[in-house]
Amino acid sequence: MKVLFVNCTNFLDATLPGGISILSSVLKKYGHEVALFDTAFLKPKNWSKDKEKKIKKKLSGGIAFHKSTPYSLKDLVTNDPQVDIVEEFSKFINEFNPSLIAVSAMTTNYEKSLDLIKKINLKCKVIFGGVHPTLMPESVINQKEIDFVCIGEGDEALPELCHYLENNNDISGIKNLYIKPEKECDGRVIKNDLRPFVDLDSLPIPDLSIFDPRYFFRPFLGNIYKGIFMSTSRGCPRGCAYCVNDKLRTLFKGCGAHYMRFQSPRIVARNIEFLRNKYEITWFKFSDDTFLLRPLEQLYELKDLLKPLDIMFGCSVDPATVTEEKVKVAKEMGCVAMSIGIETGNEKIRRDVLNRHISNQQIKNAIGIVKNYGIKISTFNVIGLPGETKENVYETIRFNKELEIPDANVYILYPFPGTSIYEDYKVSLEDHGHIPPMDEAYIFNLSKMKKEDLLFFLKTFNLYLVL
Repeated sequence: MKVLFVNCTNFLDATLPGGISILSSVLKKYGHEVALFDTAFLKPKNWSKDKEKKIKKKLSGGIAFHKSTPYSLKDLVTNDPQVDIVEEFSKFINEFNPSLIAVSAMTTNYEKSLDLIKKINLKCKVIFGGVHPTLMPESVINQKEIDFVCIGEGDEALPELCHYLENNNDISGIKNLYIKPEKECDGRVIKNDLRPFVDLDSLPIPDLSIFDPRYFFRPFLGNIYKGIFMSTSRGCPRGCAYCVNDKLRTLFKGCGAHYMRFQSPRIVARNIEFLRNKYEITWFKFSDDTFLLRPLEQLYELKDLLKPLDIMFGCSVDPATVTEEKVKVAKEMGCVAMSIGIETGNEKIRRDVLNRHISNQQIKNAIGIVKNYGIKISTFNVIGLPGETKENVYETIRFNKELEIPDANVYILYPFPGTSIYEDYKVSLEDHGHIPPMDEAYIFNLSKMKKEDLLFFLKTFNLYLVL
């Protein structure tokens, strides 16, 4: 069976979608033919130098200071022609002739993905999966262009659907799927139960062959490497008010004993060794929510397996998981960069609004340990928080400056569906006439500041750190 994945994202948004890479590998394992329509490196017809500068600022979160490299990602697309995205999609479909189109969507690109599907007169079935369809399945399945919605993990549900469709079997009982009847008169949408969590060690090696190799562009400290984002776990134990994990944990309560799961060190090393040998990937960004949450004995085992592979990696860590011994082990296995969530410099807001029970002193201690091992440190910061004032943002800036942070990632709060903030503050995506993309998060603005203040801080946050 022919399956076409669709990754509808902004031009030059070069974060390789790891979920698609796994699902592609799974489907190929069962003999299906897979292709990918990806807009990340399709230069749209309305592209201009001004837009190029604008998107560069969006991707960097305002003004940031980085070591220059011999060339940049935008240099790699200089000679690419400008194209009509819809025409390219239509042409791709006609040439590949898929039986199923599988769209992976987050809230911030769901509407863009749906619009693309709507503009083509499709003769095949369409399934949407990802975080947004999982949290808002009713609104997604109600779109006439969509036949199926995958709730949660698709590693087993998608190949099962493909097998049943290919053999004209009854698909009505496939777990993890919402299924629309062939005709409206056939009845209501079928809403199947969730299946148990997949064993992460059973998953195949991610399939990178379907991606544009420019996804591998990875600048770091003035040098250019081949690198990708890669996940070695699923879930997170925390219940931060701005994150969907708490909602997902409740949704998947009956799927397994542990919402937070790790791939074994053996499988992680197997995947990395394969990707290093086949694609010469030497820089990995582990996209796990908190890498150092792994038990210490697993980190030691991972070190023994990864050290001979001579890779570099970056990861995100929770300050509460940072210990001298764990950071030392991470350094020895190849860690060169860590990101830590500050979110806000105001402890009361962090605790009472964001439900993050971590003190400034804990963050300070964690960053001190990371710095002692020569690991590059960056922070995550959020502005536009409920009730936040300009003085609160200056607190966050001062805290970053006190910590001597060279690289701060700054975002305006986006109240995603399923988060506590979304529900507690009665946020509605429909109020704005469309679902705002990430760079329009200022539209929600739950703070006590003006939109202009938010955009000002977004652009100047890092500038303050060097003044």
